[in-house]
Amino acid sequence: MIDGPRVDPDGYGQDRSADSWTPTLLIHEDLTPLPVVDQALPIIGLFARLVGRGPLARYRVAILRELATQPRARLSIRVIQDCVAWMDPLSVSRLVQDLRTAELLSYDSRTSVYQLTREARVVAAVCGALTTTGVDYSRIIKVLSATMRLAEAMNAPSQMAYEAFLNAIAVLELDYEELRGLLNDFSEEALLEAARMAGTHVQDMQTLLEEQQDMFARFQGDPLFLEHDQRAHDVIASVGRLADEVVTHLSRRADLRLRGTLRVDRQDLRKAIEETGVEELADLVRDSARSPVFLSAVNTVAAFTALDDYLGRIRERPLPPPPPSALSIRAPLTVGDNPVDRAVSALERLAASGSALLSDWVVDNGWDEALRRNVQAVEAWSRHGPSGDGTLRAVLDARTDLLRLDMFDVGWMSATWVRSPSAGAADDAD
Repeated sequence: MIDGPRVDPDGYGQDRSADSWTPTLLIHEDLTPLPVVDQALPIIGLFARLVGRGPLARYRVAILRELATQPRARLSIRVIQDCVAWMDPLSVSRLVQDLRTAELLSYDSRTSVYQLTREARVVAAVCGALTTTGVDYSRIIKVLSATMRLAEAMNAPSQMAYEAFLNAIAVLELDYEELRGLLNDFSEEALLEAARMAGTHVQDMQTLLEEQQDMFARFQGDPLFLEHDQRAHDVIASVGRLADEVVTHLSRRADLRLRGTLRVDRQDLRKAIEETGVEELADLVRDSARSPVFLSAVNTVAAFTALDDYLGRIRERPLPPPPPSALSIRAPLTVGDNPVDRAVSALERLAASGSALLSDWVVDNGWDEALRRNVQAVEAWSRHGPSGDGTLRAVLDARTDLLRLDMFDVGWMSATWVRSPSAGAADDAD
């Protein structure tokens, strides 16, 4: 004989046989959302106990809401029966016992009074807010924003509000994908409705960002949050722009239709073609359709005459290549030969000579060589001078005047003196 599923006799629990196994975790439980969920289970369990099973759930919720609206916190059974005057007093007493068993009402045996627990007031408030036939998708972001405020009011972990924020971003991204899909399908009526819905979600998302600035400030140090924050602003701009364009375009088309300047559109033509037979369509376009493309007969004499004329043309010779020029060939650098090191040695030699101009070493063997040496000198001063590691035993003293050189293709160069560090310090002292 096979027993059926074991059900909680009080009607508050779930099918026990369904919870007889334990899922296998791949990481330690502390690294999963389970510890945070454990904090919420007691209150979630109160909802399960309140609703339970069977037809009495609606009565228990109704009585809990009635008690939550009473001005006094401590109520006797007689006062409770008077509050629920629309129900038989004996039935009220039995339902009060159900609420007490579900730990939604506490009972003081010394004074014989009942009192809603703190958790029960939260449950009653949420039940009051959920008195609707369903979730209106146009208000989904407002609902998520309200859950963020509820989490903050109940001192829940900030991660709960953060997850609601990501959920709101996902709603906008879904709106964007839906608008794109409807644009491709040319579904005009559904497109207009979706665009207006997306516009409402954009406004609600902007309000959410403004209202939750203080909460978002806690995550400013988290790079991942900053990425999602930028993602939120990007999707707000994308969805808002697309929704505005769709509404503006469709509204303009509707206005043109009312004025009579636009009588048919693509949807009208598609519908007419689908509903019209092939022969009737052929009759409609027979007089206005163009003749098919065809080739005329070829004149053989004219064709060979044209070919003979083409073959008899004198072809122009291409221009000759430019004369060859000698390329400058330089010996490769030896191993360990560093241009910057050579510049350091040259600057130190100039400094050791007393006082010399930088042009004495830079200007040599033509313009290209002078340009390379000038770059090497600047690099040596940057790496090993005062702003670098300070190992250069030379000081560059740049002046504002210019030196006329007229040698090795270099006409002018700024006057820069190379001195030893001791000589530079003495000049500063003077």
